[in-house]
Amino acid sequence: MRRTNQSIRSAGNTVAGQTRPAEATLRPEEGAPGGLEALEQEVDALKKMIETEQAEVASISATLGELFMRNSCEEYLQKLEKRIQVIENKQVEVIQWRIENIEAIRTSMQKGQFMASPEFSACGLSGFSFHFYPRGDDFAEEGYCSVYFHVPQDSKVERTLFLGRAQHGPAEADSLNNCGISELCVLSNQIDKETNSVVIGVDGLRVLSSPHIVETRTKLQLL
Repeated sequence: MRRTNQSIRSAGNTVAGQTRPAEATLRPEEGAPGGLEALEQEVDALKKMIETEQAEVASISATLGELFMRNSCEEYLQKLEKRIQVIENKQVEVIQWRIENIEAIRTSMQKGQFMASPEFSACGLSGFSFHFYPRGDDFAEEGYCSVYFHVPQDSKVERTLFLGRAQHGPAEADSLNNCGISELCVLSNQIDKETNSVVIGVDGLRVLSSPHIVETRTKLQLL
């Protein structure tokens, strides 16, 4: 009888050892809370970077807007100043352009090279200018100088072109026809020896037709 109880007890222990599963201990994953916190910090940092970039973009946009307004104002003021000059010069019919140190200029330039005068207005029209070739243009003979008087587009004028005492005109001219003289004169004959200069210009300038001429009022009605 004792052996039977021992056998049963032994068998029970064996069965229990075979069928009883091993218990697993569940632990929270190490580092998980720390990884989530780091991710949140990274997201916050990215948000701050985006906010900073948005502020910079807004600042740049405001600056560009100011520059655009400033440029627009400057352009308007330049146009207004130009129009005022045109009105002030409406009665001008004689223009003179003095070139100093002409001997040095002629020595430094080659045939076909020219000097351009500043653009000017006269007779209520803007956009006139001179081109002066000290050694002549490509068609001039040696020793001769060339002078061209550029007229605004779609305009027709009457003018007498001169350099020193040499003259050409009066003659009608526009932006394409009769705008200059290839062999106006021998330059050395027209140089003022005391001042080492020459004077180029037009006399008797008159606008015959132009869509760009500025008209002035002679009558004003108040309401």
